[in-house]
Amino acid sequence: MINHLEGSLERMESRLQGLGFTVGENDTIIGPSSSEGVGDISPLRLSLSPTDRSPRVEDVDDTDWGNIYTSPPPGSIRSSASRSPSPHMPNLFGQSSQPQAAVPCFNVPRYLGGILNSGCFSMISQEGLEWIAQKTGGESMDHLTRLVLTEERDGFIADYPLHCISPRRVFCPLPPQEHIIRLVERYLEDFNVTFPLFRQSDLLLLFERAHLDMRFQSPGQWAIMNAVLAVAYMLPDNGASKQPDHQKSWLLLKNALEAVNELYLGPPDLRGLQGLLVMVVLFMAASAARPCSFLISVAIHISDQLGLGTTEDISIFTEEEKQERQTVFWLAYCLDREISFRFGEPPVQNDEAISAALPLDAPNCLVYSMPTIDRAGTFSAFASACKLAQIRGEIYQRLYSASATDRPFHQILASVGDLDRKLQAWKDSLPSEFQPESPTLFHSPPVSLILLHMHHTYHNCMIAIHSLIAARGINSAQDLSDHPGYTINPDSLSNPRVLLSASLTSKAARASIGLMKYLPKDDISLGLTMYFPTVALRTLASSIVRNPRDTGQIYNMRILDQAEAFLSSTCSDTTSEGMKRLVKNCAEFRSLAERAMKECY
Repeated sequence: MINHLEGSLERMESRLQGLGFTVGENDTIIGPSSSEGVGDISPLRLSLSPTDRSPRVEDVDDTDWGNIYTSPPPGSIRSSASRSPSPHMPNLFGQSSQPQAAVPCFNVPRYLGGILNSGCFSMISQEGLEWIAQKTGGESMDHLTRLVLTEERDGFIADYPLHCISPRRVFCPLPPQEHIIRLVERYLEDFNVTFPLFRQSDLLLLFERAHLDMRFQSPGQWAIMNAVLAVAYMLPDNGASKQPDHQKSWLLLKNALEAVNELYLGPPDLRGLQGLLVMVVLFMAASAARPCSFLISVAIHISDQLGLGTTEDISIFTEEEKQERQTVFWLAYCLDREISFRFGEPPVQNDEAISAALPLDAPNCLVYSMPTIDRAGTFSAFASACKLAQIRGEIYQRLYSASATDRPFHQILASVGDLDRKLQAWKDSLPSEFQPESPTLFHSPPVSLILLHMHHTYHNCMIAIHSLIAARGINSAQDLSDHPGYTINPDSLSNPRVLLSASLTSKAARASIGLMKYLPKDDISLGLTMYFPTVALRTLASSIVRNPRDTGQIYNMRILDQAEAFLSSTCSDTTSEGMKRLVKNCAEFRSLAERAMKECY
């Protein structure tokens, strides 16, 4: 019997030595070094608790464990005064004088995993986590997956020590696989065509059955999955019912928000950036200013880290990858300018930090490439929308930023004239059939949401540019000369349209109100669009209150009456909270204008 046991032990030692392990005289198994040709395998130094450690392991510096745990592991805090009070907290403010120790990778011989091959695999790799889940049934995986990443990145732990610092909570489980497929198809058909963040093949691959477990998802992937499904539940005919499921959408959005800290504190990730932008759209549709401002700042931060706005080091990407990165960057840029305009916040993205040229080609989406009548080829609505976003950023910077509030009046006049000229040049660059106020543009269905948004944005820019002059009651050169803050300057009247600001703002407001008949039906598109008629209604009512004796205000009052009647009839057929808010705002503005008219006469 003893001879049999000794023979078994000798065979085991021989097997371990063949795998690269060294068996010492003290029966301690020491892992192979990298020089022994078995990969980059670090010494295996595990112990169950501080009291179970051998004297040899006790001498190991505790700072090595700061690279494994993002929070102190259970039972690891010592009372010794000679140790650091937080031995597992990484040094965030300085580098240690000692060379950084290799990160233990918890290697397991492949033959234990049923693989007839030499070498090892890491327990904290994707392969290792799947092996543990198979052996344990997944019951003991939760704590481990909260401590480690499922993606392999060289050296990211030292650069991002707070990454994955808190576990993700799940407020709502993902729907069944067959339901997910219908939701993703609805998202691609109704939302991704107008907001082309994803390639269809990439998004479908992400939602394969094998990838749905949160434990195997990176923060970016988890954010995308939940944000996309949250949008899909808000779309009509979402695969489950004809009506949007607001409760389900909100819970999935909360799932996605759980990954935001990891996205911000972790390595820059294009997928994480895409997930953040989807969340921004959802909050913008709900007119939630603070979440929009926070999320877009995180998104722009990641975009800068990825270098999306520059032309450096793009040769390493394929043409398809370059197109995707370019599209994601300019969509983030447009959202940043949109949020700045809507909520009066300074934009996050600095134009001076951008070296990327405007996109010449539309994304891989047919709705942005439109055939033209008077020009050969197609019209790229995406490039025009990006150019309009640049003009909006300039409007905010030169007229509404903190640095623009104390400028002399003649400089404001000059800026208004210059910005109006740029906006008209943008309008003239469009094919005639796609220009704002084109008489036949929206007569044939279906209505292009891209063009509808561009036209609303154009009228909104006109209102923003000229309202600063119109609010001062300047309608002629005589009014201008009588203004106390005006000093004669040749540049201030380089564009004579500044003397028509009052009529131009009213005209733009009427045109924007006229587009209300094409308001989209789904809650997200409606929430994004209703901002424009709200501003137009307020502008028209302000014009009446400011100058109620003008005979032209009678026509403006009739427009307000018609708008309220139209919205009231539309609201009776919908449960949309956004539409109800729009009807309420319209009634308030019309009431103020009507009171001013009655007091005048």
